[in-house]
Amino acid sequence: MPPTPTVEILDVSPEMAEQWLSRNPNNRNLRGQVIASYARDMAAGSWVTNGETIKISTTGHLLDGQHRLSAVVAAGTTVPMIVVRDIPPEVMPTVDAGAKRTYADALRIQGEENTAALAAVTRRAILWDKGYRTKTGSLSPTATEMSAFLQQHKRLRGSAEVASKLAPKTMLPASIIGLCHWLFSDLDPDEALWFLARLADGDGLAADDPIAALRNRIVKMRVGGGRVNETESMALVVMAWNARRAGETRSKLQLPRGGLTTENFPEPG
Repeated sequence: MPPTPTVEILDVSPEMAEQWLSRNPNNRNLRGQVIASYARDMAAGSWVTNGETIKISTTGHLLDGQHRLSAVVAAGTTVPMIVVRDIPPEVMPTVDAGAKRTYADALRIQGEENTAALAAVTRRAILWDKGYRTKTGSLSPTATEMSAFLQQHKRLRGSAEVASKLAPKTMLPASIIGLCHWLFSDLDPDEALWFLARLADGDGLAADDPIAALRNRIVKMRVGGGRVNETESMALVVMAWNARRAGETRSKLQLPRGGLTTENFPEPG
């Protein structure tokens, strides 16, 4: 008769994590972004015991938890974890086989509205706040970080609502429309909503209006079912916003030669 699995909550130190990781054969490749995001929560003291377990087989091999344990090592801190031992090795194909819950799912459970847009806008707002203008895929905020940011910036909910209504008509991702609304509203809430509404419907725009130039550029990006580059589209929306705020005309919008960088990325003004 196989041994009965045991469950305990342990304070897992970096040394303990390294020991278990050394007995981790034939597991999936490590994802650096995941480790980094977990380590940030651990170092900040915001890591929570949420019921997920470290699984160790009857042979002493690590079956599940390599990213969490690697984060313990990276953070150099001790955190409590639920550890299950004496798991039969043959159950490995069933580990982590369920659908992963997204942050939008978590928001829906909490009773939030416009959850897909709110999750996307919150993520982009964190990246903007941290100075990420390009290479926005290089940082993956954790659910804890996004919840804390949303708590501090409650106005994001209104921006997510605007994004949910207007993004489909603008042909831009909700994350970009919501982020722009959030940023532009700091300068002029009424003009921010007016600008994005005109981008969505195109009503009453002169041919040399920067919003018209932006709409034309988006259409060209979408020709043939092409995917809109979020970094480029964000820069183009900001450029059109700045030009219109300055009373300038535009027949077209031109991105910087050589590509966008943190240094040349347009800032809303």
